[in-house]
Amino acid sequence: MSLETIALLDKLSYEPSSDVLISVGDIVAKGPHSGSTKVLSYMASNNVTAVRGNHDQKVIEWRAWLNWIHSLPGGSQFLQETQDKWDKAQHRGDIDIEDWVEKQTKLDKANSAWWKKIPDGWKLFGDHFEIAHTMSDKEFDYMVSRPLKLHVPSAHAYLAHAGILASDPHYKPSHKKQPLARVPVIPPGARPSSNKLPILRRLQELAVLTKIPQNLDPWVTLNIRGVLKNREVTRGKDGTPWSELYNKDVDMCEGFEQSIHTTKNSEVLPCHPATVIYGHAASRGLDVKRWSIGIDSGCVYGNRLTALVLGGKNSHIDFIDDDDVKRDTDDDDDDDRHVTSRSVVPFGDRGRGEIVSVSCE
Repeated sequence: MSLETIALLDKLSYEPSSDVLISVGDIVAKGPHSGSTKVLSYMASNNVTAVRGNHDQKVIEWRAWLNWIHSLPGGSQFLQETQDKWDKAQHRGDIDIEDWVEKQTKLDKANSAWWKKIPDGWKLFGDHFEIAHTMSDKEFDYMVSRPLKLHVPSAHAYLAHAGILASDPHYKPSHKKQPLARVPVIPPGARPSSNKLPILRRLQELAVLTKIPQNLDPWVTLNIRGVLKNREVTRGKDGTPWSELYNKDVDMCEGFEQSIHTTKNSEVLPCHPATVIYGHAASRGLDVKRWSIGIDSGCVYGNRLTALVLGGKNSHIDFIDDDDVKRDTDDDDDDDRHVTSRSVVPFGDRGRGEIVSVSCE
């Protein structure tokens, strides 16, 4: 396991027997190969809960491809001979694998059929390939078993690698198609208690995951960064960050009793808020908003490795405004949002979480 991960878990006083550790994805291919394999080995051997990241997905796809190629007559031989050629090329000074592969696809006529089996855009012998090649069957099973997103009803929270939308951007947030624009209907035959609120909230939170088309697209869950002016999702830096749109939508939630007023006031929605915890956007750094918390603080770039701690002595207090957030200034190198190595932030309806981070070198 990486030194930064060890340092963070130590700072958290992490206890496997009583604490639940959840990763927001990209546990591999975000640093040195040796670090990726160590983290993967730890996660798999301890069956750590984690959502799948876009880099994790590439490793999964490469391993599935390798399994397929090895199952074909002559496939293993092709891979071994190609690996030997690449090793020799590196000794001669060739270091650009993409240029080398491009040359091989043109010159290696005898294996042209095999070269065509490599999907366009895939980097043979790159980081994702090497991790896929070296990981054990148990580690592959662990990678495949990880979901794209998690829903935690008790915390009214979602976990996803890149993000989740609260509404379909092709319609106004108050449109009848939007899950947050209508009160859920309890299914016939259900026998709710006198307090229907927990059931209604759970149904509405599930509807966000299942009724908004973009949230059903794995590519979006793994890659989204923003929404363009044409209302399409993008993984680039253009457009409006999805977290801004999400918070704008959820800020309009005023409870289910507001359903009779939604047609009169498009700024009010019959819903209750839920929080998204995500990673992916290292270029934006630690991104704490009222209803979304992005914890990819760019460790791979030498910045920080960050965790969000929920539960324990710091979890339940009355609602605190953003201006009341406590910040422990035991480190000098805080980021632009002035959130340092330990910070208390609002979480959920009336609770709080703690942001904890360590420096990466």
